Amino acid sequence: MVNTQENKEIITIVWYDSNIHSYNARKNIDERLRQLNEYVEYYDDIESCMNYIQSIDNEKLFLITSSIGASQIHSFPQITSIFIFDFDESLKDELGCQYLKCIDRYTELEDLYLSIQEQLEFQDELSLKCSFFDQYEYSQQILSKQTSDLFWYQFVNKIILEIPDDSKAKNELIDSCCQYYQNNLKLIDKFKHEYHSNEVIQWYLTKSFPYKMIKKALQIKDFDQLNSLRYFMKDLIQNFEKQHQNSIQNKQKLIVYRGIKLSTEQLDEFKNNEGKLVLFHEFLKGTRHRSKALNFLKRSTKQTNLVDVILEIESYPQDFYNSIILIDINEQNEFSSQEDILFNLNVLFLIEKVEYHENISIIKMNVSNKGKDILRKYMNDTHNQIEYLTDDIIFGHLMLDMGQWDQSQKYFEHLLTNRNTKNQAWIEYSLGEIHRLKAEWILARKYYDSAYDQMINSKSIHIKNSALVLSGIGQILFEEGKYEEALDFYQRALQIQKEYYSSDHVHIASSLRNIGDIYYKRDKYEEALKYYQDSLTTFENYYNCLHIDIAQCLFSIGRCFFEQGNNQKALDFHQQSLAIYEKYYSSGHVCLDLVLNSMVYILCGQENYNKALDIHRQAVLMEKTRYPIDHIMKAYHLCSIGVIKSAQEFNDLALEYYEQSLAILKQYLFFGHKDISCLLNNIGGSFNDLGKIDDALEFHRQAFSMQEKYYPSYKANIAYTMNRIGDALSNQTNYEEALSYYRQALIIQQSYYPFGNVAIAVTFQSIGYVLSRQEKYDEAIESYQEALVIFEKYCPCSQNHISDTLNNIGNILSDQEKFNEAIGYYERALDIQKHYYHSDHCSIANTLTNMGYLMSYQKKFDESIEYHKKALEIKKKIYPLGHVDIAEALSNIGCVLKDTKKYDEANEYFQQAHSLLLKLENPYPSHQLQVAQCLSNIGHILYWQDKDKEALEYQQRSLLIYENLTPLNHKHIANRLHDIGNVLASLNEHDKAIDFYKRSLENREKYKPFDDKNIVNTLTCISETFVQQKNYEDALDYRRRAHQILETSCVPNYADIADNLNQIGHIFYSQEKYDEAREYYQRSLETGEKYDPSDYNHIASMLKNIGLTLKEQQKYDVAFDFLTRALKIQETHCSSNHSDIASSLNDIGLI
Repeated sequence: MVNTQENKEIITIVWYDSNIHSYNARKNIDERLRQLNEYVEYYDDIESCMNYIQSIDNEKLFLITSSIGASQIHSFPQITSIFIFDFDESLKDELGCQYLKCIDRYTELEDLYLSIQEQLEFQDELSLKCSFFDQYEYSQQILSKQTSDLFWYQFVNKIILEIPDDSKAKNELIDSCCQYYQNNLKLIDKFKHEYHSNEVIQWYLTKSFPYKMIKKALQIKDFDQLNSLRYFMKDLIQNFEKQHQNSIQNKQKLIVYRGIKLSTEQLDEFKNNEGKLVLFHEFLKGTRHRSKALNFLKRSTKQTNLVDVILEIESYPQDFYNSIILIDINEQNEFSSQEDILFNLNVLFLIEKVEYHENISIIKMNVSNKGKDILRKYMNDTHNQIEYLTDDIIFGHLMLDMGQWDQSQKYFEHLLTNRNTKNQAWIEYSLGEIHRLKAEWILARKYYDSAYDQMINSKSIHIKNSALVLSGIGQILFEEGKYEEALDFYQRALQIQKEYYSSDHVHIASSLRNIGDIYYKRDKYEEALKYYQDSLTTFENYYNCLHIDIAQCLFSIGRCFFEQGNNQKALDFHQQSLAIYEKYYSSGHVCLDLVLNSMVYILCGQENYNKALDIHRQAVLMEKTRYPIDHIMKAYHLCSIGVIKSAQEFNDLALEYYEQSLAILKQYLFFGHKDISCLLNNIGGSFNDLGKIDDALEFHRQAFSMQEKYYPSYKANIAYTMNRIGDALSNQTNYEEALSYYRQALIIQQSYYPFGNVAIAVTFQSIGYVLSRQEKYDEAIESYQEALVIFEKYCPCSQNHISDTLNNIGNILSDQEKFNEAIGYYERALDIQKHYYHSDHCSIANTLTNMGYLMSYQKKFDESIEYHKKALEIKKKIYPLGHVDIAEALSNIGCVLKDTKKYDEANEYFQQAHSLLLKLENPYPSHQLQVAQCLSNIGHILYWQDKDKEALEYQQRSLLIYENLTPLNHKHIANRLHDIGNVLASLNEHDKAIDFYKRSLENREKYKPFDDKNIVNTLTCISETFVQQKNYEDALDYRRRAHQILETSCVPNYADIADNLNQIGHIFYSQEKYDEAREYYQRSLETGEKYDPSDYNHIASMLKNIGLTLKEQQKYDVAFDFLTRALKIQETHCSSNHSDIASSLNDIGLI
């Protein structure tokens, strides 16, 4: 049975027993437990029980369970006491009370009830919450908008007393209690008929329902509950004003004692706050007799972390009025021994010192009157910003500033309904603020409009205050995505404020910050920063100390730096903002949530994903305690976790989060809202990363249409989406169309940012990438150089972007075989990364990997392996539990070893990579594609080891994964088809081999038409296979197609051209078409002599081929000349190649 009511007391009792609902005595048990403590929950399912326990935040929990059940849930921190109860008395005792929090084991219900009653009384004495305050700090600060608990507890008595008396108050209390305490109706009925105000202390100290409800309400600052108890609360507060209760005979100081038990951490807090103030969140009870306080400490507890403490409080006659009630213990002998003194709720105590005597810590305190002074300063500072605010309005705004939206809303609604007040405009403005924060914008606008009408139609003193309402309306429009309308209201507010206030007033600073927000949304970050900096300067000069207005400016400035690519500076400002918010706001406040959620993006930008996840968990925890289900903040949290998962390449999961976020946003925002178009781009990006290009383009184009329709002047956003469309087209190998989008985006950005911007650099990078894929290397480098100049000029702190650009240039130079230049760029990138990142950062590993590739291209295999191993070590440190990046590093080493024909060692690395990937059991496509690549690598090794059947199996397994997870146009499908063709050719299954080669060729020609190198490779393999079948005509046809591509390539490879001409000559030679063969050999010779005259092996080989062809034509003299020329070159330039020399000598001898 689950209790659907809110717990109005401190203690929750949970009974977990898998058979609880089958016991005949259940109903009677429930009645008896609720007489002891009203809030009781029953569970027969362990998972539901644990979920409930974890959800408890503001209560202590008593757990009743069986000997068996206790073992499963005893360790939860919410549980303070465990009662083992076994209906089956035959269970052995040793199964029972073996846990730290266990009170005892019971088999009789009456014994259980008695023990629970004792523990309830004991826990009541232990549940002493308090807050500490630095009175000096308060005296030096401007306190407006601050949210200290001190203000709330100083205010609450005053507000309760100001509530007008009405006949409904008593009935409201009775009805509320009857509804909640349905098992204690007799006591409530007694209260209804017998209670008198002069008995309020007696009723309070009997710890019946008024006491329990008041204590819980005070601990969690629940004013709504206190308001429902105002009939009783007023009497209690007014008792402190009765002078006869505060008189003592000797007129000397009074020393009050209170025995308590504190954790060592709580005691340390008192020690750390010596000389400062402490406020207890209740009407503190004590005794004039030290011995009675000591008696309490003698009570044993199973909580081993508690220490014995005595509060020793000195007070003087001047402190008694309105602060202390002396209770005649002789008359009230039913009260416990520590309850002959009662302190008022608003009393503060000065902690003099903490001493230690005879195993007891003594906290010596004095009653302080500083609370009234601080409250007075808080009100004065508030009035300095907004004149003529009454106490009740200030208190309502205090709750609002504290993040108690529901409490504040009920309070202001009560004021609006029950008071004839001149403050109606302020009440409605306040309700507008609350509904705006709750994202209930239509209702908020209704209240704002009403408040504004009243202010401008009233006396002139309210005209200047109407600027606050205009700003509030502007904020609604801003949140609704109507930024230009919002700007109009912000400017109207600013105009009024300039008429009534000096230029350094905080209201003007707030309006400047609001206008800065508009420029931020326009992506005009330099302009936004100017407004934010002006606002910050004003706030700092005005407050001259930390303040939440300053925190908000720091947060806004941090977001600008993030958008400009300066992640470290952005993080610094966010952390400064967060530190201020944490100082003045309780955990869970919306401002803390916003900063944390924004920090997630920054940390992702720094590739610090673990920290980003930790921060995100904090934000989500706040969301669950603060907002209703599917509040708009949940959408933003879902989006940020999607960003993390996308950065970690968990694209399927990222897509799920984005789609959930979109579903919630649609409930709040119109479909053209800027945030929705941003989310559509995120979804498109995930589809792009998953290789689902058509889906990606659909979402990006949808975002593009929305931006052109609803935000046509926000050109930076439009350019961003055009870049995303370009990304998808690039991934589709539709390079020309991709370039068209990138170049259009570039034109827009250069016009929008006439003085330059990092967004322009990012577009240059995208253009450079596409040009490199088209093998337009010089143009690509030029584009990357443009990006590099912009990064270094406009965002020199963005070292990650700079190092990435250097790496990209290095990659292109490597492709151009300009290895010396390439290594220079890699080294520059590595130097930057070593200063920017810690030594084990993944970006350093990536640069080392690039350097490893470069060394491999240069045939410097030992150095290549060294770089790859360094990268591997870094990745192992980053991912101690394993990661796909480790598998990739292992594969890289394997590839180098394969190139050096160390096949066994290579296979060992590939197998390690494969085993790791299988161990990780990652279901996402990117991971499975890594598995497929490993299978292919192993297949290559087996092929080179002439283990063709095994090689075929591995390549077929690899192909199957690629076909299941990638579109038909994926390059790896073409590669695997080609690899299978190689293996089949080696197995002499020529027809099958040609079929796979042709499928590979069809894929490449259709989807990768610019991939000349691989197309030529496949054409030549088909030709060679036809040669094996002696199908010379088809072999010749494919060789000629290859030759045509080689000759028309943008960057001709003359060595390949010469080799292909030679192979065509071989085909003619095999057909005994010697004239044609000799013609192609001659063309191959001329190409070699012209473009690579130092390749003596090739030149000698062509001379020899021509000579042998002439020999077949019986032109022996000319043949002899060519063969002797070949021999001379071999003996002069290739003297170590003895077998070739011997072969030439033999050929000459045969002539």
